[in-house]
Amino acid sequence: MKTLSFLLVLVSTTTFSQSLLWKVSGNGLKKPSYLFGTYHIMKDSYLNQNPKIKSAYEGAEGVVVETEVDSSAMLSMAMRGLMLDKSLDKLLSQTDYKLVADEFKKGTGYDLALFNQMKPIVTATMLSLAYVQKESDTLNSFTGLPLDLYFASDGRKRRKTVSALETMEEQMAFLFDHDPVEKQAQHLVEMVKEKDEMHDMSKSVTELYLKQDLQGMWKLNEKSGNTFGNMTYLLDERNHNWMKRLPGLMASRPTFVAVGALHLPGPQGLIELLKKEGYQVEPQ
Repeated sequence: MKTLSFLLVLVSTTTFSQSLLWKVSGNGLKKPSYLFGTYHIMKDSYLNQNPKIKSAYEGAEGVVVETEVDSSAMLSMAMRGLMLDKSLDKLLSQTDYKLVADEFKKGTGYDLALFNQMKPIVTATMLSLAYVQKESDTLNSFTGLPLDLYFASDGRKRRKTVSALETMEEQMAFLFDHDPVEKQAQHLVEMVKEKDEMHDMSKSVTELYLKQDLQGMWKLNEKSGNTFGNMTYLLDERNHNWMKRLPGLMASRPTFVAVGALHLPGPQGLIELLKKEGYQVEPQ
């Protein structure tokens, strides 16, 4: 499902070592930087059982994340998620709307009517999150802040230089505005009709992440894309945009780069893109 790809965010055509942490060196870097694949809803106590990741982070002078929460932009972001001239009950048939409404209530506890004028991708993302959280007792056993938020907030406390690869508005534009709302609504219905497969995928996501199995995650993402619609623009386009900034950030100081794990592998993934620029990228 498209929103499942957004949650994970990965890719690869070659066999990868089972590692989420990669050392980036060479190409003029005085000291190595590190690339780490996060799982956006994994909590930071996960790091306690992964000393290599924690050590790489603590030793870095700079931290790079996908984006940082900007309170001044929250209203603008909320407005971007709205359909002011349309509503979900008008985009769907009565039968499909009831199907989605029943599943949404079951999954999230909320009435779909409350989100009738939210873009369907927002509703789908909420439902995807509910699936992942309910399918994994292991995931729920971790505590603290979501990993990406932890690295940004703790990095500032440690007086590291914290940088974002894109603004909240840029990130939300990729999610909310890339597809027309009519297409988003179709994918929402597909997701609900294939809910059993979605539940299975959601459970597998956490298991593969805990195994640090990038290849397995890529294969799952490929299956998800073939079943529910491709969402590679969330990965490939953003990776190329980020490569305009990453070399300069790593050249300025040893940097810990924390982005969604699905951004790492694949022909358009950050590992391959960094190698093409002349860096050595090695699993840790």
